[in-house]
Amino acid sequence: MTLRKLRVNVLRLAFLPIVFVGLFVRPSWALESTMAFLVELGGFVFLLAGLTVRIWCTFYIGGRKSKELITTGPFSICRNPLYAGTFLLAFGIGLCFENMLMLLLVLVVIIPTHVLVVRLEEGHLEGVFGEEYRLYKESTPRFLPRIRNYRSPDTVSVSVHAIRRIAMDTIAVLLLPEIEDLLEVLHAHGILPVLWHFPPA
Repeated sequence: MTLRKLRVNVLRLAFLPIVFVGLFVRPSWALESTMAFLVELGGFVFLLAGLTVRIWCTFYIGGRKSKELITTGPFSICRNPLYAGTFLLAFGIGLCFENMLMLLLVLVVIIPTHVLVVRLEEGHLEGVFGEEYRLYKESTPRFLPRIRNYRSPDTVSVSVHAIRRIAMDTIAVLLLPEIEDLLEVLHAHGILPVLWHFPPA
């Protein structure tokens, strides 16, 4: 199994409990309450932040991952900005679904999973790029951005295929709030069962 397939499979498994909670767990507060509005609004902010980071990364690395070492743009301030964007998305999804248990799962499942995947990728990249990657690793933090490191060329070559893929991902992410509204309707009409309320009433 290639590293890419392993990474995708591990991340899919990590998201399974989050999908389950999204389908069958609902918050205890009223759906039209101020709390529900504020939580969902916060979710939109995190969704947009995550999308922005991932789109920004795609301009630099789309179609070139593992083929060349990218150290400019978002990759100049941290080594794994794509995963940082994914974490922001996952956090935003939990908020948009007004589901605090999903947020807890993001912390206890998604973060450790991403750290594991990143460690696997770092070993692979060090094997491919050798000393060049080791120097990059020493000067650039893994996740927390070091803004003073930022550097970028005036122009970058962009993969049309990668842009097409991130565009489809963006559409899917922006549809998530509508999916959450649909789930509310299904729960309200008893079509989809609510197995648990969290936080408990």
